[in-house]
Amino acid sequence: MSSDRRRAPRLVPLGARLPDQKALARLNRAWAFLVGPALADRTRPLRVERSVLVMGCWELTRIGPLREAVAAVWPQIRDRIHRALGLSLTGLQVVPCDPPAESPTEPQDPDPLRRALRLLEARRKERIRLGLEKE
Repeated sequence: MSSDRRRAPRLVPLGARLPDQKALARLNRAWAFLVGPALADRTRPLRVERSVLVMGCWELTRIGPLREAVAAVWPQIRDRIHRALGLSLTGLQVVPCDPPAESPTEPQDPDPLRRALRLLEARRKERIRLGLEKE
């Protein structure tokens, strides 16, 4: 019976097995700032494995030059990531990947007055959330 207990899976809190997922989420949010707009338009962070950032590029002709440039630019990117996000990464790997899935855009309301009212309401809620205004 004790051997059954050892083999039975235990419940583990989300993120406990993949601590690098938090780092990846932070990298995704700040990607354009960290690598610059030209590189952000054709690359994305895929994962962090053992403190190595795995960056995907969907333009196959650019993967070779990116891999060659990594040695020269990695110290700057590493320092920027450390200063902006507090992450200590030791390396960067460039791999091919699929382009990100297009996010469906909400259809715009044809009525400009309703759009303006929604925008004002969203700004009011944000001001309330920040404590700049009361309900």
